[in-house]
Amino acid sequence: MAFDGLLANLSKANALAPNWGQTIFQSANEIALNTVLRDRLNEIQAQTQAEKEWWEKRRASIQTDLMKEIDTLAAAPAGKSLGMPSKTVSDEDTVIVENPTASEKGSTKKKKGKK
Repeated sequence: MAFDGLLANLSKANALAPNWGQTIFQSANEIALNTVLRDRLNEIQAQTQAEKEWWEKRRASIQTDLMKEIDTLAAAPAGKSLGMPSKTVSDEDTVIVENPTASEKGSTKKKKGKK
């Protein structure tokens, strides 16, 4: 039914001037789409301030946490400031590693297949 009314209006518009109906409906469609676009843009702009405030609070929270962490690390004793355990060095910590090639030179092991 709505389509029949549209065709009747198109015929009336074309009776006024050739192809006038197409021009009118094309303009009306552009106006409708522009209205939808403006409404959506207004919705987005209305959210901008709220989102800006949220991000400012988030940034302040992160900055506060970071400053607390820096203060905690600065107050820690030397050696622990980097999160590493403090350790004293002694002779007991020394590890001796033998060169495996040196011990093989003097060995008298027999190789397989040879007597």
